Amino acid sequence: MKLDVLVATALAFAVGSFAGDTMNPSVMENLKFLGRWDHRTSGSCASAPNALVSFNAVTKSVTFDLEGYSRWRFDADGKPLMYFQTSGRTTKKLGAAGDGKVHSYRLIKISESNPGEVCVRNIALDPSGKFAPKPAPSNRRIEFIGDSFTVGFGDEGTNMDPPEMEFDKTDASKSYAFLVADGYKADFQVNAVSGRGLVRNYANIAPGWNLSKLYDYTVAGSASIEANPAVWDLNKFHPQVIVLFMGINDFQGDPPYADRRIFKMAYAKFMNKLREAHPGVKFLLLSTKIWPNDDLTPTIQEIYDEEIAQGHRDLEFKVLQTENVGLLGHPDVRAQQEMANIIRPIVGRLAGWLSR
Repeated sequence: MKLDVLVATALAFAVGSFAGDTMNPSVMENLKFLGRWDHRTSGSCASAPNALVSFNAVTKSVTFDLEGYSRWRFDADGKPLMYFQTSGRTTKKLGAAGDGKVHSYRLIKISESNPGEVCVRNIALDPSGKFAPKPAPSNRRIEFIGDSFTVGFGDEGTNMDPPEMEFDKTDASKSYAFLVADGYKADFQVNAVSGRGLVRNYANIAPGWNLSKLYDYTVAGSASIEANPAVWDLNKFHPQVIVLFMGINDFQGDPPYADRRIFKMAYAKFMNKLREAHPGVKFLLLSTKIWPNDDLTPTIQEIYDEEIAQGHRDLEFKVLQTENVGLLGHPDVRAQQEMANIIRPIVGRLAGWLSR
Protein backbone atom coordinates (compact mmCIF):
# COMPACT_ATOMS: atom_id res chain seq x y z
CA MET A 1 0.00 0.00 0.00
CA LYS A 2 1.38 3.43 -0.93
CA LEU A 3 2.15 5.75 1.95
CA ASP A 4 0.27 8.67 0.43
CA VAL A 5 -3.05 6.88 0.84
CA LEU A 6 -2.45 5.70 4.38
CA VAL A 7 -4.23 8.69 5.86
CA ALA A 8 -7.49 7.15 4.74
CA THR A 9 -6.66 3.69 6.05
CA ALA A 10 -4.47 4.27 9.12
CA LEU A 11 -5.67 2.65 12.31
CA ALA A 12 -6.25 5.09 15.13
CA PHE A 13 -7.87 3.70 18.23
CA ALA A 14 -7.30 3.40 21.96
CA VAL A 15 -5.93 0.09 23.17
CA GLY A 16 -4.86 -1.29 26.53
CA SER A 17 -1.90 0.27 28.32
CA PHE A 18 1.60 -1.08 27.96
CA ALA A 19 2.76 -3.32 30.75
CA GLY A 20 4.82 -1.32 33.25
CA ASP A 21 5.79 2.34 33.31
CA THR A 22 9.40 2.20 32.12
CA MET A 23 10.62 2.96 28.62
CA ASN A 24 12.25 -0.14 27.16
CA PRO A 25 16.00 0.57 26.77
CA SER A 26 16.09 -1.46 23.56
CA VAL A 27 13.47 0.92 22.14
CA MET A 28 15.27 4.07 23.32
CA GLU A 29 18.44 3.19 21.45
CA ASN A 30 16.49 3.34 18.17
CA LEU A 31 14.88 6.74 18.75
CA LYS A 32 16.09 10.18 17.72
CA PHE A 33 14.69 13.13 19.66
CA LEU A 34 14.58 16.73 18.42
CA GLY A 35 13.69 19.61 20.67
CA ARG A 36 14.21 19.64 24.42
CA TRP A 37 13.31 16.38 26.14
CA ASP A 38 13.67 15.34 29.75
CA HIS A 39 14.55 11.63 29.58
CA ARG A 40 13.36 9.77 32.66
CA THR A 41 13.04 6.11 33.56
CA SER A 42 9.30 6.43 33.00
CA GLY A 43 9.65 7.98 29.56
CA SER A 44 10.67 11.16 27.77
CA CYS A 45 8.86 14.44 28.46
CA ALA A 46 8.72 17.76 26.62
CA SER A 47 6.52 20.80 26.13
CA ALA A 48 8.00 22.74 23.21
CA PRO A 49 6.11 23.02 19.94
CA ASN A 50 7.50 20.69 17.27
CA ALA A 51 9.34 18.53 19.80
CA LEU A 52 9.51 15.22 17.97
CA VAL A 53 10.73 11.66 18.09
CA SER A 54 11.76 9.85 14.92
CA PHE A 55 12.77 6.31 14.08
CA ASN A 56 13.20 3.89 11.20
CA ALA A 57 11.27 0.64 11.14
CA VAL A 58 9.72 -2.20 9.19
CA THR A 59 6.23 -2.50 10.63
CA LYS A 60 2.51 -2.71 9.96
CA SER A 61 1.60 -0.49 12.90
CA VAL A 62 3.09 1.67 15.62
CA THR A 63 1.61 1.96 19.11
CA PHE A 64 2.42 5.01 21.19
CA ASP A 65 1.93 5.18 24.96
CA LEU A 66 1.51 8.91 25.61
CA GLU A 67 0.55 11.15 28.49
CA GLY A 68 -0.53 14.77 28.45
CA TYR A 69 -2.83 17.21 26.71
CA SER A 70 -1.60 17.74 23.17
CA ARG A 71 -2.18 17.54 19.44
CA TRP A 72 0.10 15.26 17.46
CA ARG A 73 1.10 14.62 13.86
CA PHE A 74 2.32 11.17 12.79
CA ASP A 75 4.50 11.06 9.66
CA ALA A 76 5.91 8.41 7.37
CA ASP A 77 8.81 9.42 5.14
CA GLY A 78 8.13 13.07 5.88
CA LYS A 79 4.44 13.03 4.94
CA PRO A 80 1.58 13.33 7.44
CA LEU A 81 -0.38 10.11 7.95
CA MET A 82 -2.53 10.99 10.93
CA TYR A 83 -3.41 13.86 13.27
CA PHE A 84 -4.76 13.07 16.70
CA GLN A 85 -5.25 14.47 20.19
CA THR A 86 -4.40 13.15 23.64
CA SER A 87 -5.62 14.07 27.09
CA GLY A 88 -4.25 12.23 30.08
CA ARG A 89 -2.73 8.76 29.61
CA THR A 90 -3.52 7.51 26.11
CA THR A 91 -2.40 4.61 23.96
CA LYS A 92 -2.70 5.03 20.20
CA LYS A 93 -2.21 2.35 17.59
CA LEU A 94 -1.56 3.83 14.16
CA GLY A 95 -1.33 2.06 10.83
CA ALA A 96 2.03 2.03 9.06
CA ALA A 97 3.27 0.94 5.64
CA GLY A 98 3.32 -2.81 6.24
CA ASP A 99 5.12 -3.44 2.94
CA GLY A 100 8.17 -5.17 4.40
CA LYS A 101 10.41 -2.15 3.72
CA VAL A 102 12.15 0.26 6.07
CA HIS A 103 10.36 3.61 6.41
CA SER A 104 11.13 6.66 8.50
CA TYR A 105 8.49 7.72 11.06
CA ARG A 106 8.03 10.87 13.13
CA LEU A 107 5.73 11.74 16.01
CA ILE A 108 5.52 15.54 16.23
CA LYS A 109 3.97 17.59 19.04
CA ILE A 110 2.09 20.29 17.13
CA SER A 111 0.46 22.09 20.05
CA GLU A 112 1.55 24.96 22.28
CA SER A 113 4.19 24.85 25.05
CA ASN A 114 1.35 25.36 27.51
CA PRO A 115 -0.58 23.91 29.35
CA GLY A 116 2.32 21.69 30.46
CA GLU A 117 4.44 18.70 29.66
CA VAL A 118 3.63 15.68 27.52
CA CYS A 119 5.43 12.36 27.83
CA VAL A 120 6.22 9.52 25.47
CA ARG A 121 6.07 6.52 27.79
CA ASN A 122 6.75 3.83 25.22
CA ILE A 123 6.70 2.96 21.53
CA ALA A 124 5.92 -0.51 20.19
CA LEU A 125 5.78 -2.05 16.72
CA ASP A 126 3.52 -4.86 15.58
CA PRO A 127 4.68 -8.37 16.67
CA SER A 128 6.48 -8.98 13.37
CA GLY A 129 7.91 -5.45 13.13
CA LYS A 130 11.46 -4.41 13.86
CA PHE A 131 13.38 -1.20 14.30
CA ALA A 132 16.14 -0.24 11.89
CA PRO A 133 19.15 1.89 12.94
CA LYS A 134 17.97 5.27 14.21
CA PRO A 135 18.07 8.34 11.96
CA ALA A 136 21.51 9.90 11.69
CA PRO A 137 22.10 13.40 13.04
CA SER A 138 21.98 16.15 10.45
CA ASN A 139 24.99 18.33 9.75
CA ARG A 140 22.58 21.27 9.72
CA ARG A 141 21.25 22.67 13.01
CA ILE A 142 18.86 25.57 13.65
CA GLU A 143 17.22 26.99 16.75
CA PHE A 144 14.16 29.25 16.83
CA ILE A 145 13.40 31.36 19.91
CA GLY A 146 10.23 33.39 20.18
CA ASP A 147 6.56 33.63 21.02
CA SER A 148 3.21 32.80 19.40
CA PHE A 149 4.34 33.81 15.91
CA THR A 150 7.08 31.17 16.14
CA VAL A 151 4.78 28.60 17.75
CA GLY A 152 2.31 28.88 14.87
CA PHE A 153 -0.43 29.85 17.33
CA GLY A 154 -3.88 29.86 15.71
CA ASP A 155 -2.47 29.41 12.22
CA GLU A 156 -5.36 27.16 11.17
CA GLY A 157 -7.95 29.62 12.46
CA THR A 158 -9.36 32.99 11.46
CA ASN A 159 -10.16 36.23 13.23
CA MET A 160 -13.79 35.11 13.19
CA ASP A 161 -13.13 32.02 15.34
CA PRO A 162 -13.73 32.19 19.10
CA PRO A 163 -10.57 32.50 21.23
CA GLU A 164 -11.23 29.22 23.03
CA MET A 165 -10.42 27.37 19.80
CA GLU A 166 -6.69 28.10 20.19
CA PHE A 167 -5.87 24.45 20.98
CA ASP A 168 -7.73 23.09 17.96
CA LYS A 169 -6.49 25.77 15.59
CA THR A 170 -2.76 25.66 16.36
CA ASP A 171 -0.53 23.46 14.22
CA ALA A 172 3.12 24.13 14.98
CA SER A 173 4.21 21.96 12.06
CA LYS A 174 2.79 24.66 9.76
CA SER A 175 4.79 27.43 11.41
CA TYR A 176 7.63 29.18 9.60
CA ALA A 177 10.07 27.57 12.04
CA PHE A 178 9.14 24.01 11.19
CA LEU A 179 8.90 24.76 7.48
CA VAL A 180 12.38 26.28 7.33
CA ALA A 181 14.01 23.53 9.38
CA ASP A 182 12.22 20.72 7.58
CA GLY A 183 13.04 22.21 4.20
CA TYR A 184 16.73 22.12 5.03
CA LYS A 185 16.41 18.66 6.62
CA ALA A 186 18.04 20.24 9.65
CA ASP A 187 18.02 19.15 13.26
CA PHE A 188 16.26 21.88 15.19
CA GLN A 189 14.70 23.22 18.35
CA VAL A 190 11.71 25.55 18.63
CA ASN A 191 11.88 27.21 22.03
CA ALA A 192 8.83 29.43 21.88
CA VAL A 193 5.99 30.21 24.26
CA SER A 194 2.91 32.23 23.32
CA GLY A 195 2.27 35.42 25.22
CA ARG A 196 5.81 35.68 26.58
CA GLY A 197 8.23 38.51 25.99
CA LEU A 198 11.92 38.76 26.64
CA VAL A 199 11.48 40.86 29.81
CA ARG A 200 7.71 41.53 29.98
CA ASN A 201 4.85 39.24 29.02
CA TYR A 202 1.66 40.12 27.16
CA ALA A 203 -0.63 42.14 29.47
CA ASN A 204 1.90 41.38 32.24
CA ILE A 205 0.70 37.76 32.60
CA ALA A 206 2.85 35.35 34.62
CA PRO A 207 5.21 38.07 35.87
CA GLY A 208 8.79 36.89 36.18
CA TRP A 209 8.28 33.92 33.87
CA ASN A 210 9.39 35.58 30.66
CA LEU A 211 11.34 34.05 27.78
CA SER A 212 14.73 34.87 29.26
CA LYS A 213 13.84 32.80 32.34
CA LEU A 214 11.86 30.00 30.69
CA TYR A 215 14.71 29.48 28.24
CA ASP A 216 16.85 27.95 30.98
CA TYR A 217 14.53 24.96 31.48
CA THR A 218 14.11 21.72 29.58
CA VAL A 219 10.31 21.60 29.87
CA ALA A 220 9.32 25.27 29.78
CA GLY A 221 5.58 24.53 29.87
CA SER A 222 5.73 23.15 33.41
CA ALA A 223 8.79 24.95 34.82
CA SER A 224 6.76 27.50 36.77
CA ILE A 225 4.79 24.84 38.67
CA GLU A 226 7.57 22.31 39.33
CA ALA A 227 9.51 22.34 42.59
CA ASN A 228 12.78 21.45 40.86
CA PRO A 229 12.36 21.78 37.10
CA ALA A 230 15.10 20.25 34.96
CA VAL A 231 17.63 22.80 33.73
CA TRP A 232 18.58 22.52 30.07
CA ASP A 233 22.23 21.79 29.26
CA LEU A 234 23.16 24.04 26.33
CA ASN A 235 25.90 21.59 25.36
CA LYS A 236 23.28 19.08 24.23
CA PHE A 237 22.51 20.98 21.05
CA HIS A 238 24.76 23.43 19.22
CA PRO A 239 22.88 25.31 16.50
CA GLN A 240 24.71 26.91 13.61
CA VAL A 241 21.98 29.54 13.23
CA ILE A 242 19.62 30.94 15.85
CA VAL A 243 16.50 32.81 14.71
CA LEU A 244 15.35 35.34 17.30
CA PHE A 245 11.78 36.60 16.96
CA MET A 246 11.30 38.13 20.40
CA GLY A 247 9.68 41.27 21.72
CA ILE A 248 6.16 41.36 20.33
CA ASN A 249 4.68 40.81 23.79
CA ASP A 250 7.09 43.23 25.44
CA PHE A 251 5.46 46.11 23.56
CA GLN A 252 1.89 44.95 22.97
CA GLY A 253 -1.28 44.40 25.02
CA ASP A 254 -2.25 46.42 28.05
CA PRO A 255 0.48 48.84 29.22
CA PRO A 256 2.86 49.49 30.80
CA TYR A 257 5.20 48.19 28.09
CA ALA A 258 8.80 47.16 28.50
CA ASP A 259 11.39 49.86 29.02
CA ARG A 260 13.28 49.96 25.71
CA ARG A 261 16.63 50.45 27.42
CA ILE A 262 16.11 47.43 29.68
CA PHE A 263 14.87 45.38 26.73
CA LYS A 264 17.95 46.23 24.66
CA MET A 265 20.28 45.32 27.51
CA ALA A 266 18.48 42.01 28.07
CA TYR A 267 18.57 41.22 24.34
CA ALA A 268 22.32 41.86 24.08
CA LYS A 269 22.97 39.84 27.23
CA PHE A 270 20.91 36.96 25.86
CA MET A 271 22.82 36.98 22.57
CA ASN A 272 26.15 36.98 24.37
CA LYS A 273 25.00 34.02 26.47
CA LEU A 274 24.21 32.14 23.26
CA ARG A 275 27.51 33.16 21.66
CA GLU A 276 29.40 31.80 24.65
CA ALA A 277 27.46 28.53 24.58
CA HIS A 278 27.71 28.06 20.80
CA PRO A 279 31.00 29.45 19.40
CA GLY A 280 30.61 30.58 15.83
CA VAL A 281 26.81 30.68 15.88
CA LYS A 282 25.04 33.12 13.57
CA PHE A 283 21.88 35.08 14.37
CA LEU A 284 18.87 36.22 12.40
CA LEU A 285 17.01 38.99 14.24
CA LEU A 286 13.36 39.32 13.22
CA SER A 287 10.77 42.01 13.81
CA THR A 288 7.30 42.90 12.60
CA LYS A 289 4.81 45.73 12.95
CA ILE A 290 2.96 45.72 16.27
CA TRP A 291 0.24 47.81 17.88
CA PRO A 292 -0.37 50.33 19.32
CA ASN A 293 3.02 52.08 19.20
CA ASP A 294 5.09 49.93 16.81
CA ASP A 295 8.08 50.14 19.16
CA LEU A 296 9.56 46.74 18.31
CA THR A 297 11.18 47.37 14.92
CA PRO A 298 13.09 50.56 15.85
CA THR A 299 14.24 48.85 19.04
CA ILE A 300 15.56 45.76 17.22
CA GLN A 301 17.13 48.04 14.60
CA GLU A 302 19.02 49.83 17.37
CA ILE A 303 20.15 46.50 18.82
CA TYR A 304 21.40 45.40 15.42
CA ASP A 305 23.20 48.70 14.78
CA GLU A 306 24.88 48.56 18.18
CA GLU A 307 26.00 44.97 17.61
CA ILE A 308 27.53 45.96 14.26
CA ALA A 309 29.21 49.00 15.85
CA GLN A 310 30.78 46.68 18.42
CA GLY A 311 32.34 44.65 15.63
CA HIS A 312 29.95 41.70 15.49
CA ARG A 313 29.49 40.27 12.01
CA ASP A 314 27.53 37.21 13.00
CA LEU A 315 24.00 38.54 12.53
CA GLU A 316 21.42 39.81 10.07
CA PHE A 317 18.19 41.74 10.65
CA LYS A 318 14.90 41.37 8.80
CA VAL A 319 11.51 43.05 9.22
CA LEU A 320 8.58 40.82 8.24
CA GLN A 321 5.34 42.17 6.87
CA THR A 322 2.72 39.72 8.11
CA GLU A 323 -0.94 39.39 7.25
CA ASN A 324 -2.43 38.56 10.63
CA VAL A 325 -5.77 37.02 9.69
CA GLY A 326 -5.39 33.86 11.80
CA LEU A 327 -6.87 33.32 15.24
CA LEU A 328 -6.71 36.40 17.49
CA GLY A 329 -4.77 38.40 14.92
CA HIS A 330 -1.97 35.91 14.30
CA PRO A 331 -0.38 34.78 11.02
CA ASP A 332 -2.41 32.04 9.36
CA VAL A 333 -1.00 29.06 7.47
CA ARG A 334 -0.47 31.10 4.29
CA ALA A 335 1.32 33.89 6.18
CA GLN A 336 3.51 31.35 7.97
CA GLN A 337 4.50 29.91 4.60
CA GLU A 338 5.28 33.40 3.30
CA MET A 339 7.49 34.09 6.33
CA ALA A 340 9.29 30.80 5.76
CA ASN A 341 9.94 31.72 2.12
CA ILE A 342 11.54 35.00 3.20
CA ILE A 343 13.56 33.57 6.06
CA ARG A 344 14.82 30.42 4.32
CA PRO A 345 17.50 31.99 2.08
CA ILE A 346 18.76 34.24 4.88
CA VAL A 347 19.26 31.23 7.14
CA GLY A 348 20.99 29.42 4.29
CA ARG A 349 23.41 32.29 3.73
CA LEU A 350 24.19 32.68 7.42
CA ALA A 351 24.90 28.97 7.79
CA GLY A 352 26.85 28.69 4.55
CA TRP A 353 24.36 26.23 3.09
CA LEU A 354 23.80 28.42 0.02
CA SER A 355 26.22 30.13 -2.31
CA ARG A 356 26.44 33.84 -1.60
